[in-house]
Amino acid sequence: MKHKPIKHKRTLNPFLSYLFSRTLDEFCEDYPHNLIPTPGYWIECSRQKIAFPNQHTIWDDSESEHEDAARGITVEPQLERNCSDLYEDDEDSDNVPSSQRFRRKKTAIEEQWEQQQGFELTSVEQETYEKYFYGTEHWNYFTNDEDLGPVILSIKQETINGRDQFRILVRAISYTVHGLIPASCVFADRYNREEVVRSLGKEVNLNPPLTLGQLPDTPEELLKLDQVFIKSELKVGVIYVKEGQYTEEQILDNNENSPLFEEFLQLLGDKVRLRGFDKYKGGLDTVHDLTEIMFHVSTQLPYEKHDPQKLQRKRHIGNDIVCVVFLEADNTAFSPACIKSHFLHTFILVRVSARIKRKPTRYEVSVVTRDEVGAYKPYLWEQSVFEKGPMFREWLLTKIVNGERASYSAPKFARMQERTRSQMLEDIVANLANHAETGQIPKPYRRGSWRPIGEDPCMLR
Repeated sequence: MKHKPIKHKRTLNPFLSYLFSRTLDEFCEDYPHNLIPTPGYWIECSRQKIAFPNQHTIWDDSESEHEDAARGITVEPQLERNCSDLYEDDEDSDNVPSSQRFRRKKTAIEEQWEQQQGFELTSVEQETYEKYFYGTEHWNYFTNDEDLGPVILSIKQETINGRDQFRILVRAISYTVHGLIPASCVFADRYNREEVVRSLGKEVNLNPPLTLGQLPDTPEELLKLDQVFIKSELKVGVIYVKEGQYTEEQILDNNENSPLFEEFLQLLGDKVRLRGFDKYKGGLDTVHDLTEIMFHVSTQLPYEKHDPQKLQRKRHIGNDIVCVVFLEADNTAFSPACIKSHFLHTFILVRVSARIKRKPTRYEVSVVTRDEVGAYKPYLWEQSVFEKGPMFREWLLTKIVNGERASYSAPKFARMQERTRSQMLEDIVANLANHAETGQIPKPYRRGSWRPIGEDPCMLR
């Protein structure tokens, strides 16, 4: 049976606009895993042919190579990722002298690991205040705008590449704006902080104008506002799928770990006894010793034989955002919709490579994600087959964390965040307003504590 040509979904990622996402409405016979076509999901493809004509161009390579050539699109051969590219030898290569074996070029992931011993976490807007303002000299201003509601402006001075800049962070209920403004672009006395802030407020038509809200605990309150959305402790599902298992009930009924799955779990994390465990437990019971691992591993969650729906297990797995799926067999297809959940947004599929029987174990990885979630690092087109070891573990854990962070932008979580953000922002502004009315916020000096700012060289010509 022949398959239709593979189509790609165009996805503009804020960081890499050239990254493609593969949809599940077409089956990819070359992809490492068998995936059941599921509406509303896309998969990250490791066999992309990606070109970089410029940073802001995105191509759709669903057409034939001939049509691509006709449009003038070229493909860089070193960026064509193929699963077999990652195998430098096969089972019979042990009989071949090492000097004669094929040596492949290191992947981008391997080079990054050698240089940094780690992978980059996705940055989100809620980390901006902690990264650029918290713990440094800056000022916070507030207002309760007639249209926008509560607004907080954080501002500080910086010199970047020899040029004086104002770094600003504007928080409102429905949005956050962060950026740098050259001092030469501010039409106010740049030695007077109040005039600078007043000028910025007029630019965005804030009414009433911004007021200094500099209380000792204001930075801590703003940090708490951000930390509501930035979780340093995550709970992640891990499910074990045997051959011929396709439904939620079948998968959650597994109670025994195969040797391959057990080997993978040992790579993924460390088992702990939860009774008396005083660290993050992801909602698991630390009193009655019903579970043994911090990950929500399906085979080790509480089990009731007479519960056909396996609700004890589903209430943990179904409330996670990211789930790791370990596929035991090569001929069993997986659908991300088999686990019914409003929270699960991304699945990271892992299976042992069937092509190599010798040690070390090699794993093939694919990622299945809801349509409303964008692509996130580290990308599979850089590498999708890994040898068991520290690099794969670090890559997988980074992918899990970034997958959860990327999912926060999905409509379901965005609406939840907006409600929480609204209430917290209102409380902070109301507290500042009360202190300002009672004179507990010091009146600003004319020059504040601005350091002198030199004129822009361009203004002197």
